Amino acid sequence: MTKLKEKVSSPIKREYKTDTNMTVPISHKKEHLNNEIQNSIMRGELLRLSLYIDAVKENLKELKTSNPKYLKLFVDIIKLSINPLPVIDVDLPLDVLLKQLPQASFENQEALDFTQEVLNLADPLTSKYYLAHLTGGILGNLNLKKQFKASIPFVKYIATKSPDNHDLEKQKNFMNAVKYLINEKADAKKIELLPRIKYALDNITKKDYEIDAIKIIYSKAPIKRIKQNIEALTKKDLTANFDYADYLIKNSL
Repeated sequence: MTKLKEKVSSPIKREYKTDTNMTVPISHKKEHLNNEIQNSIMRGELLRLSLYIDAVKENLKELKTSNPKYLKLFVDIIKLSINPLPVIDVDLPLDVLLKQLPQASFENQEALDFTQEVLNLADPLTSKYYLAHLTGGILGNLNLKKQFKASIPFVKYIATKSPDNHDLEKQKNFMNAVKYLINEKADAKKIELLPRIKYALDNITKKDYEIDAIKIIYSKAPIKRIKQNIEALTKKDLTANFDYADYLIKNSL
């Protein structure tokens, strides 16, 4: 590789001619100001909701002094909880959840980022079903921060978009997947590999396929071996019934 050998002289010793065509823009980003305006709006919305929702009124002080990053999420959660769904609904104990959110906004941001992704990608019934499970105290388990963070990109693969179903089968399947991912026994570094694995498989086969993600994230296989096997996987002509997970953790071909 050719190295750059040109010497840059000291700007103090160089003489510069004034170029009237040259512009030196001085800019000011208003992102901080916009955030402050948005946060103020969300605090006002919390105050408005507290006027007719007891759970919000009882927790208003703590909610308003939470990490501003999550104020809009809190408002969205409250609105979702009070709006009944048309076909089938979920009982969400809002007061229990609101008591846990302020502390989590500072100590377990990974869990709230994951929650935001669920609300962004899942239908209202799935989101509400998920929120109801949060009331069990998982937000206070700081040992799951890595799993929450690693699982955020995986939400789009398991989130359901079926708001008109007449049972909770799809929502239960979603939560089963979440419980496998957000688990102290699940290897967060292997969860981080799942999108990379999917990308590799998408590029080597045009056919439908399934891969047992649970087998991968709970395996004892070293991360280095799995990464090597991902690279090898992209170069192989695999059959439809091939066990991708088994190959990635054992290289059994």
